[in-house]
Amino acid sequence: MNLNETQQKHLEQLSRAVFMIKRTQEQLPIVPALVSWVRIALLPFCLWAGWNSEYTVMFWLCLVAASSDYIDGWLARKLKKSSTPGKTLDILADKLFLSVMLIFLARLGVVNVLLAMIPAWYHITVVLGLLVVSWSIRIPVVAITTSERLTIIFSYVLVLTAAGTLAYPDKTIFFKLTRVAQILTPIAAIFGVISYFRFSRRLIQRYMQ
Repeated sequence: MNLNETQQKHLEQLSRAVFMIKRTQEQLPIVPALVSWVRIALLPFCLWAGWNSEYTVMFWLCLVAASSDYIDGWLARKLKKSSTPGKTLDILADKLFLSVMLIFLARLGVVNVLLAMIPAWYHITVVLGLLVVSWSIRIPVVAITTSERLTIIFSYVLVLTAAGTLAYPDKTIFFKLTRVAQILTPIAAIFGVISYFRFSRRLIQRYMQ
């Protein structure tokens, strides 16, 4: 296969990818999108509640936000309205809520600063990385690996248990779970970084074939 044929093959693969993506992003699913926006809308209220020592309010708001992460995906599958814009909004809502809350909880002293900053910066880096890749190839990229899903789950567990520790100091279960979650979450974040490197390598190798 000569150089021209290889370039033509790559262009055809890219054209098919662009076509498939455009088909999935023609319309943003309204109902799942509204649920995703719940996390973004609740974030300032969570910060306000925590700043004013209304820890019980903060805990229940965080619980609603965490529940919305499951509900929007369930609705998208149930209504068969999965789309690239919906997935993009979902991951942006997760990353924004989790990174800010982890930093805030570390500021309140309920989570170790270093162990909170590792997953917080991971979430920020993933968003920036996906934005840079999407901008460079002019195709929206939403890649969610298994380690990424685990990092999100552990991050929500850490946020909830840490908020629960502040809201219900007499219930030691929250404190014990926080200690476990603040160890597992950074580990999951490290594996998440590795998984994205592997994903990028496979993507490049596949494109260069």
